Amino acid sequence: APIIARQTPNLFSLECWGGATFDTSMRFLQEDPWERLSALREAIPNICFQMLLRGANGVGYTNYPDNVITEFVRLAGASGMDIFRIFDSLNDPIGMQVAMEAVNEKTKSVCEASICYTGDILDPKRDKYTLKYYVDLATKLVKMGAHFIAIKDMAGLCRPYAAKKLAKTLREELGVPIHFHTHDTSGVNSASTLTACDAGVNVVDLALSSSSGQTSQPNL
Repeated sequence: APIIARQTPNLFSLECWGGATFDTSMRFLQEDPWERLSALREAIPNICFQMLLRGANGVGYTNYPDNVITEFVRLAGASGMDIFRIFDSLNDPIGMQVAMEAVNEKTKSVCEASICYTGDILDPKRDKYTLKYYVDLATKLVKMGAHFIAIKDMAGLCRPYAAKKLAKTLREELGVPIHFHTHDTSGVNSASTLTACDAGVNVVDLALSSSSGQTSQPNL
């Protein structure tokens, strides 16, 4: 961590908490994730931290009461979390609403709402998840208080020209920063990242070389 802080101070953020990493810390490393966050914050004071928050599921695998989600967000923000990436696996804004409100009302952190990508917006035969679907969803999330919109391509399905078209359209329509997140599962997602950059996305997620590729992110 201290090396990252010194050698790569221009990184926008580090995704270091939340999602599966919270569970992994307890289950496999036998570490307290809260202590881990505090230790990382002390070692890296100069780069934003981001986390993945599964909406109403928090960092777990069930729907939690609203007050649990709200208090979790408040404590995470107080412990040094700068950016909350919030998503719902079914792209249901209702499942994201409490978490988004908590970030905006209980913290000084960035509320980054996600649209989960599936299908292929370039294939006219696949008309369920169209470009309009994603634009309408992102527009609704901005109205709900999102500071950033994340394109969350968790399965590595967003092909290069689809990434370019989606990113360009969202940039033109929304007026908020766009954060592109993909996994290199299909092997073409380094190209998707570059075309998304050409289209004007503000931030992209990548992984250190030793941990990159396949189901991880493309190589930084």
